[in-house]
Amino acid sequence: MYGLLSKLAELLAQFGSGLVTLRRTAQDTDVAAALLRCAVALQDLCVRGERLLALADGLVDGADRPGAAREFVGLVQVQAEAVDSLRGTLVECQELLATVDAEVYVRLAPFLDAKSGLLTRWQQQATMSALSTTTLFFLPQAALDEVLAVGRAHATSDGLAADRTDYLLAIGDGMRAARAREVRDLSRAAATRHAPAVRDELAGARDELTRAGALCRQLVDSVKESVGPEAMARLRRQLVPKQRAARPGRRAPV
Repeated sequence: MYGLLSKLAELLAQFGSGLVTLRRTAQDTDVAAALLRCAVALQDLCVRGERLLALADGLVDGADRPGAAREFVGLVQVQAEAVDSLRGTLVECQELLATVDAEVYVRLAPFLDAKSGLLTRWQQQATMSALSTTTLFFLPQAALDEVLAVGRAHATSDGLAADRTDYLLAIGDGMRAARAREVRDLSRAAATRHAPAVRDELAGARDELTRAGALCRQLVDSVKESVGPEAMARLRRQLVPKQRAARPGRRAPV
């Protein structure tokens, strides 16, 4: 999942850079507001992702903290709901983002397709097995890169093409690669020979999480540069109450 967040943050940061380069005035505030909504949603996913990694560390190390596995499962469920919300936000924002990059539909299609997009696939995986390493890490990096490349090759302005056989095959290959090294229950990982490999994957996930966070900050900085500090402050005031109402508790920085 962390590589997926990192790739999505990279794409959105590119849209933010494009907004700065264009330096228009008519629709910039609307586009900036859309990008800021996406940035906040991604930052919140990163905050929960950090907590999931901390809990996974304890599980893999065999720390017998009461309720850790239950907290992990609950957070995965919240994360899945947040991923669905982010997908909806991105779908709503595509028309505005297309004013920055006309290829937005093609570039986002592998993420957003309702039936077989990567965000939907991760949600399905999370529902099947919250405690598995496949849910926590999802596709290996090489497989993720392949799926994105094949998906974009089969995408149109309307999303993924009806004939998406190659794309589905690429996803299938990636899922088989993930399950070949899967630990189905992280709470039992300490007692298996797979614990060192899981620790390596946790380290890689942290690297991707750090990258995603840095890209989110870059996106926010681009929005601010595009619209100016006064408009940015206004956008923040408009956004923060909505975020607080929808999601009580700790928030990611904007």
